[in-house]
Amino acid sequence: MTTTFPSDLEGRDRDGNGRGRGGRHRGSGPGDVELSRRSVLTGGAVLVAGTGFVVAGALDLLPAGGPEKTAGEATRTANSWILGTAEWGARAPQRKMKVRSGPPRYIVVHHTSTRNVEDYSLARAQRLAQGIQKFHMDRRGWGDTGQHFTISRGGHILEGRHGSYAAARAGDMVVGTHVRGANDYTVGIECEGTYNALLPPRPLVQSLVRMCAWLCVQYDLNPRKAIVPHRKFNDTDCCGDRFAPTLPRLREEVAKVVPEKLLG
Repeated sequence: MTTTFPSDLEGRDRDGNGRGRGGRHRGSGPGDVELSRRSVLTGGAVLVAGTGFVVAGALDLLPAGGPEKTAGEATRTANSWILGTAEWGARAPQRKMKVRSGPPRYIVVHHTSTRNVEDYSLARAQRLAQGIQKFHMDRRGWGDTGQHFTISRGGHILEGRHGSYAAARAGDMVVGTHVRGANDYTVGIECEGTYNALLPPRPLVQSLVRMCAWLCVQYDLNPRKAIVPHRKFNDTDCCGDRFAPTLPRLREEVAKVVPEKLLG
């Protein structure tokens, strides 16, 4: 992808709905999570059956004592494995964000419908986040980035809408602009790329499992019920004709690393 993001990010209407399926959807610490309760993911990377993608072991996703930093996460704060809005250079929101007391009901998975770039660097992820925010604010007239979190193809996790990380840690939710008619009870994750004909790369999937597991723990959500594609709510191809059918497997991978009490 070039850094001319508006041409890549066109297509969402004002309330965050994607285009119909005939077109393309456009986008846009320590002790927080318990370790795996099943041995199947405690080793190295494993193939997720039936999907063609690979996720890391639970010890990679949810390490003891809080997530370990990787080289790509060198600029993150001491207490967070998510790159905050200040750290990726976000503009101030144009208006105060509404915070909803209590948890959402769903974690909505999106794809940005941008090019499937091979640049997996942190710098690329920061430019992506900046470009999405610029498009959402300047072209769509939204107060801030529409979604709560963004995951780059390189697996870098970035806070989207201001305050999303702090609200989730408190068990609350900043109201986003990503799903028409359902923004008051959904938290959104944008996955960089277009997944109508292929699946996301391994680094993105690893981070998506990690992000979904953390949100399920923060919000006491059952991953088997809570993780859904954008197309559940709106007439859109999002999160991709190839990717969306694999979400049942994503739910199971998340279920393997969250506390068993969430699965009841």
